[in-house]
Amino acid sequence: MKRITTERDHYALMDASEIVAVADANRKWMTHQEGVQAGNGAMRTNEFLRRAALGDESLVARSEEFMSGLEDQLPLTRGWRVVDDVVGAVPNVPSFLAGHPQHMRRRERVARDSAPLTIFVNLTSSMGIPQDVILRRGIVLLALVRMLVEHRAVELWVGTNLSDGRVSATAAWRIDTTPLDLARAAFHVSAVAMSRLFGYATAEMLVDQHLSGSDSQIEKKIGAAVGWGEVVCVPPVDLYDPMVTDPVGWLRRVMRQYVGGEEEG
Repeated sequence: MKRITTERDHYALMDASEIVAVADANRKWMTHQEGVQAGNGAMRTNEFLRRAALGDESLVARSEEFMSGLEDQLPLTRGWRVVDDVVGAVPNVPSFLAGHPQHMRRRERVARDSAPLTIFVNLTSSMGIPQDVILRRGIVLLALVRMLVEHRAVELWVGTNLSDGRVSATAAWRIDTTPLDLARAAFHVSAVAMSRLFGYATAEMLVDQHLSGSDSQIEKKIGAAVGWGEVVCVPPVDLYDPMVTDPVGWLRRVMRQYVGGEEEG
């Protein structure tokens, strides 16, 4: 785990593989959050350690179910385009009549030479946000990552922020995307306990005090503070979050912006 401090802002950055060790070493604030978040998404620390290490296949099943309904609605996720060639499955009649040798059409995968994309998703949530909303948002986020990695290099960070107005503490962990370990990624991104137990406890560990608010400016500051450069920041969930109310529309907009337009041809 790497710590960064800039004036009043404190950051803990880690790979997903470090989560178990960090949580196990932070029993003080993990136990504290077990009590604060009881009935609000927390679980016993030992159970958290087990799931964080092994992942959660039930969340993978939910991800697979969601992904299965996307193919017809998001054609660009297939990464294909139609090209003219001398052989193919479908004739290009105008080209054939004009005598062009490339009068057949076939589909090929689109080769993209795109710069790596860094995404930071703020998992912080108020007590008024139901656990199922957080879970559904996480499933949509996981779908985005599964789609993006087919087109370009993606570095995904998720995390939480707490603040009391005087100090701000952010815990962020990087999800392995090459390859994407679905079982663990599903838990690290979607499980309520990741934010409301581990994330909050790690943030409090940074300043060794209980924090009950959040920094509304964290998405604007974190990239420069930790040296990410260009980063796409997804703000905390709210009751009208488009990732929950219109997941397909949200995915379509994000994919169009960071991958490209609809399928060519």
